[in-house]
Amino acid sequence: MALMSLTLDKTIPTVADLLASPLAQYITLSANDCRYSGTAEELIVSYVHPLFLKAHAAASKADNPSWREATRGKFADEYWEAMKLEIATLENIDAWSVVDRNDSEGSPHHVIPSTWAFKCKRYPDGRIKKFKARFCARGDKQLEGIDFFETYAPVVQWTTIRLMFILEILLGLKSKQGDVLCAFLHGELEPDENVYVEMPLGFSQYAKDGTRKVLKLKKTLYGLRQSPRAFWKYITEKLVACGLEQSQFDPCLFVGEKVICVVYVDDLIFWSKDTVAINDSAMQLRELGVDLEQEDDAAGFLGVTLERDPETSLLEMKQTGLIKRIIEALGLVKESLFHQSPSHWSNISMEI
Repeated sequence: MALMSLTLDKTIPTVADLLASPLAQYITLSANDCRYSGTAEELIVSYVHPLFLKAHAAASKADNPSWREATRGKFADEYWEAMKLEIATLENIDAWSVVDRNDSEGSPHHVIPSTWAFKCKRYPDGRIKKFKARFCARGDKQLEGIDFFETYAPVVQWTTIRLMFILEILLGLKSKQGDVLCAFLHGELEPDENVYVEMPLGFSQYAKDGTRKVLKLKKTLYGLRQSPRAFWKYITEKLVACGLEQSQFDPCLFVGEKVICVVYVDDLIFWSKDTVAINDSAMQLRELGVDLEQEDDAAGFLGVTLERDPETSLLEMKQTGLIKRIIEALGLVKESLFHQSPSHWSNISMEI
């Protein structure tokens, strides 16, 4: 197919390109407004990049609480329910067996620590969508050759996604988004991989001698180094079984006779001339055991809102919710604006 032979432009804008772009004049004007004196390049390197990185981190920190913040904060009940749902889901798919910490000869297993990862998922406009709790293994504590072997798994190129949105406009394609529930848990551990993990905090079980029991994994958990690779092998096998051929130029792009699919970790986007063809592919995946939750369209993919102009059919990509939270984190709301240099926006404590 012609699509599979397309080459992608891999050029990346440099700092010089940014300084020569229309954006540079707005950065300079903003700097002049707060009485900044210096070159535009110094401003970008010294202030703009670190400032926005810090604001981005501050804007998302509250949506990724620690164990203490999640279990003692205002959404504690919601996060506890999310944890119960996570454990029930893992037990229903037989993800592990509960065993003693020592083997039959009394020698201790190599046990990997576990942790909880919490997430408040939001719609692109900033509204709360749902609360998630993910039970994870501490992959940083794994030992190569004992707990894992190969780990590589590809990630779709953003240029591929942009290309598909362009084709959606030009060819009038329909799009639908799908989310593979508990994606990494679909992957199987290799026969020579024996992985033991500490039981989840808040759900521990104990042996008669008082020692905490551990989990011997049958499925790959989030956090394991081999989990992305195991799921990638799994979803590739299922998509090929549905008649979609893997592209040679982007291993996350799958092209079929009537449907094109892009895989981004556990998110799938389908394009076709007809939504019936997309629904048929989704049903095929479900029949093959893929727990696919289908959503309306590609709007909201990766936190980006896609709005189509009814007159021109052009797509506009927005992240209004994230931008709003970054502006608040920067202190740029109307009530807090005043003339000062960026270096005055945070207090500097004296070291003694």
